[in-house]
Parts: sequence; structure tokens; C-alpha cells
Amino acid sequence: MKIVLLKKTIMVEKKMENKKWIAICIIGGIFMIIGSTVGSVSFFATIFGIASGLAPELQPIFNIVLTVFTYIALGGGVSVIIGAIIVALDHYGIGKFIITLGAGMGLIGLIIYIITGIYGGTLTNDLIAILINLLTLSGGFGFLGIILTILGRFKLKKED
Repeated sequence: MKIVLLKKTIMVEKKMENKKWIAICIIGGIFMIIGSTVGSVSFFATIFGIASGLAPELQPIFNIVLTVFTYIALGGGVSVIIGAIIVALDHYGIGKFIITLGAGMGLIGLIIYIITGIYGGTLTNDLIAILINLLTLSGGFGFLGIILTILGRFKLKKED
């Protein structure tokens, strides 16, 4: 009896924890909409390009899949919000994938942005400009939305 109660308590705690991260994804999606930020599928385009070279007969299928991914990514913040709602409906895999496309490949894209900023010597100036825009409420919302979305998506866990 105690074990069953303990399992139910743990499941309720996980569900409450996920609700917090779903809300953070939705807030991030709203900031992305305000900042007019959209995702990117350049990673998938590269992978599908390589795969098309290996199996040219599958190129039409790759093109269709890439087109669908592109439309999801172009939704940006709207795609993130829809993905968060799908996660809330207990469809974690597809919801998290849609969140990833809407945010522009999430953590990978952010790491590439930071590395290219360091390499190009523009990272400090870019981050200072983003912070000033956020403080003056004149911009930077898209970047903040992406950060919140990445954090929320990373913390979402499927209940057992």
C-alpha cells in the first residue's frame, strides 16, 4: 500500500514539474513571437543532402520531409507553443521535436551561435546589444524566448 502511494506521489511530482517546464516553453514561444524569431532546418537540409547523394531514388521523399520540417520551423514561437501543448497531452516525442524545430535546433544552434561569435569576435558586442535591448524593452525578446525554450525543452521528462 505504501509503495503504491509513493509511486503515485512521485508521478504527481513529475507531472507538476513538467507543467512548470511546459509553461516556460510557452512563455519562450510568446517571446519568440514578439521578437519575430523563427527556427531553421539547415542541419536537416545538410543531412538529407548527404543522404540524397547516397540514395538518389529517395530524394523526393527527403524533399517532402524537409518541406514539412521547414514549415514547422517557420512557425517559430507558434510551433513552440503547439509543441508544448502536445507535450501536455502526453505525446512527448513529437511535442519535443516540434519545439526543437520551432526554436531552430535549440541547444545545437545556440552553441553554433556562440562559437561563431567567439571566432568572429562579435559575441561580446552581440550579447551586450541583446541585454541593452531587453533592459530597454526594445528588442532581444526572440533571443530570450529561444533561451527559455531550450531550457524548458531540456528539462521536460516523460512520466513513467
